[in-house]
Amino acid sequence: MTSKIIVLRILDALIISFLGILTVSVAGLPTGWISRLFHMSAIEFREFGFFVVFGAMLLMHAIATSDSAP
Repeated sequence: MTSKIIVLRILDALIISFLGILTVSVAGLPTGWISRLFHMSAIEFREFGFFVVFGAMLLMHAIATSDSAP
């Protein structure tokens, strides 16, 4: 596997994990353990999750459209 594919798989796993946690919080299930784990309020964690997911999507787009890596 090329380094491009490895990086894209890692970013995919990151997006899937954060989207799963965000889905749980949006669905209204108890997410108090997340707040205690990251020392953030639920709103701050949701905003942080959106930031991470958006950033990872931009990185995947940049890597997938670059011609320098095989």
